[in-house]
Amino acid sequence: MDLEGNGLSKGSHMYFYTPSQSAKKLLYYPIAVGEFYCNGEYNVERDNYDSILAIYILDGSITLVQNGIRSSAQKDELLLIDCYTAHRYFADSVAHTLWVHFDGNNSRPWFDEIKGKKGQKIKCTRQTAEYIFDIIKHIKYDHSEYSISNGLYSMLCDISSENAANRESRRFAHIEAAKKLIISNYDKNISLCEMANASHMSVSYFSKIFKEAAGSSPYDYLLTVRLDKAKEMLRQTDCSIETIAYKTGFNSASNFIYFFKKETGISPLKFRNLKF
Repeated sequence: MDLEGNGLSKGSHMYFYTPSQSAKKLLYYPIAVGEFYCNGEYNVERDNYDSILAIYILDGSITLVQNGIRSSAQKDELLLIDCYTAHRYFADSVAHTLWVHFDGNNSRPWFDEIKGKKGQKIKCTRQTAEYIFDIIKHIKYDHSEYSISNGLYSMLCDISSENAANRESRRFAHIEAAKKLIISNYDKNISLCEMANASHMSVSYFSKIFKEAAGSSPYDYLLTVRLDKAKEMLRQTDCSIETIAYKTGFNSASNFIYFFKKETGISPLKFRNLKF
């Protein structure tokens, strides 16, 4: 949702997230995430908000006061905050931030480990910001709990050990070629071999790395892209269900309708008529 006022300027937005019971037991999960454009009036003071908070500074600065210690983070630095205890953070002037409140899995040991090694103000790469952007994207578009958890885990790796995170990032970067192939050819029958070749990997290794990077198998990712394109066509065109099915790579209208209802809980026609 978009926000303005109380120290926030136009363009600020945030999203809440409610994890499943399974995610609470097994995964990392966000509680809220957002992108803020702050001015000098931005100030947050809380006794507690049960979570760990990561604030990445894209521009400007944010100051944290906690346990009598004052820390100011600048551009390309991150503040890691234990929100289980009293804290205050604020902008001295204009600031642009990405942030995520998160919990689950081993979040507390991660916080203790990072704080012990690097403190609460941490110099990061822009890859950290990309992980938060990806979490926002997944919350907005697909609510994939495993992809979200993977994003949070990757973010923590990047914060904790830059070299390790960069090695992992380079390995996952090869997957982007396969994703681009899928996005550009979602209406065609793309083979697993073609995807692996685009990433310069063997089929078996590609399948393993793709799932680690994307949170789903290559085929499931292709189906997700097709579903997203079908949603766009349902909202933006008057094409028939049969036409949309074939234009988005489904081999029949019945298969398209079955998959659409399975993933969204409603039929394509009901989706077309939904009010947003």
